[in-house]
Amino acid sequence: MSCLNVARIGNVHNLDDKLLRSLSSVIHLYLYLTKSMVASCNAIKFSRLIEFCFFPSCYVDWLEPLMIFLQISPKLKTLTIDTDYGCLPPSCNQPSSSTPECLSSHLEIFGWRGYRGREDEKQLMTYILANSKCLKTVGIFLLATCNLEETQKELESMPRNSTSSQLLTSSTQMDWSFTGVI
Repeated sequence: MSCLNVARIGNVHNLDDKLLRSLSSVIHLYLYLTKSMVASCNAIKFSRLIEFCFFPSCYVDWLEPLMIFLQISPKLKTLTIDTDYGCLPPSCNQPSSSTPECLSSHLEIFGWRGYRGREDEKQLMTYILANSKCLKTVGIFLLATCNLEETQKELESMPRNSTSSQLLTSSTQMDWSFTGVI
């Protein structure tokens, strides 16, 4: 039986549980999260997912769905958050109090494209760095709209569970496909 390895889900307004369940076997998932998908997030477990690239919609409180995806993706090794398109509303949620298995056991690479240094982003960044025991590389593309020097210092001062992790920051675009799947 063959499995779908890579899935790219764009701006789908009426995504149903059936389609999302059919994606549960993917290894690489690129997801533009819309409001209609949020309710379906809890119904699926992505047991094979090792790379997740998350593009939150401008109209979704994005932190809670991201935390759900971390909980339902126990083998996740690479996480990229892409908020580079500028209209992302602040999230009013807090990171989870429980640590997802992927953070405590598998996540090696974390990238954030479009990091602004807002309070909700800092909370999530602190949470991921503090709970990721296997983290090797953290790549952050800073938006030029933030105070680059101050934001870089804040990122460098955040406590990390993985003392061997390397923090890379830039205000110019980089290749963010860590696994080579595009």
